Formats: sequence, structure tokens, C-alpha cells
Amino acid sequence: MSRLLVLLLAVGACMVFPLASQGKAPALPPPAARPDIPVGKWNVEFTNGVKQVCEIGKDGAASVAEPLRTSGGKAVVKGSAVVIVYEDDRVERWTPVGKRLVVEHWFPASQFPTATPVLGIAEPVQCFSTSSPTKCSRFGSKLSTRPS
Repeated sequence: MSRLLVLLLAVGACMVFPLASQGKAPALPPPAARPDIPVGKWNVEFTNGVKQVCEIGKDGAASVAEPLRTSGGKAVVKGSAVVIVYEDDRVERWTPVGKRLVVEHWFPASQFPTATPVLGIAEPVQCFSTSSPTKCSRFGSKLSTRPS
């Protein structure tokens, strides 16, 4: 029994003292990356044939224009996606996939997120970044900055 106790104490000391004698704590894993708001101008095409242009500012202010609709809104980060709540009772959830975003659209907004959304794909027309005017920080790739 005393041999087992000595062995356990020796193993425990080997595990504790090297960490304590290093002078610094072990490195923690980096925090999970927080998605950015996709700042810029985006063309969105939905499976039902509707096409819209959405502009999103650095502060999350959003505006949407399509043939029969225009509205303002606010974009906020929610988990791994960005949710835009529009003033005309609509909600969209934008999820990054490569250089594009999958857009889920709910109308009325009260159906979010339980009802089946209309699906669409958003592609950048313009993208702005604080680090470079020709690089979108959210997607890490060069994008066109030509005016549309």
C-alpha cells in the first residue's frame, strides 16, 4: 500500500511541478472566430425567381431593393450567421459558404425561424473592409469594387 502511495505522489509531482516551474500558464486555444457583418453591396437571387440588391453598412444598417419592394433594416451577428430584420416585417438569415452567402428569407417575420424559408444565394457586388478597400475581411478573397 505504501509503495502505491509513493508511486502516486511521484506521478502527481511530475505532472504538477513541470507546469509550475515553467513560469507561464499553458496556452489556451484561440476563441472561436466571430463572423463579421458582410459589409458591402450584394446581389441576391432566390429560388422563387425574385432578385434583390442588399447594401449593408459597417454599423449593420441594411437596405434592400427589389422590383416590388424596398426597405431598411438592421444586420446583427447571431452565432455563425448574420440575421437581418427588415422594417417591412421580413427576416433574412445569411450564412457564409465560400465567397457567397446562403440567404434564408421569411415573410412575415413571425415565421422566423420555424417555417420553411425561401432560399437564395448572395454574391458580392462591392465589399469594403477596414484593412483593404479591395479585400472583404469576412471571406478573405479579392472581390470587385467596381461601381454597379
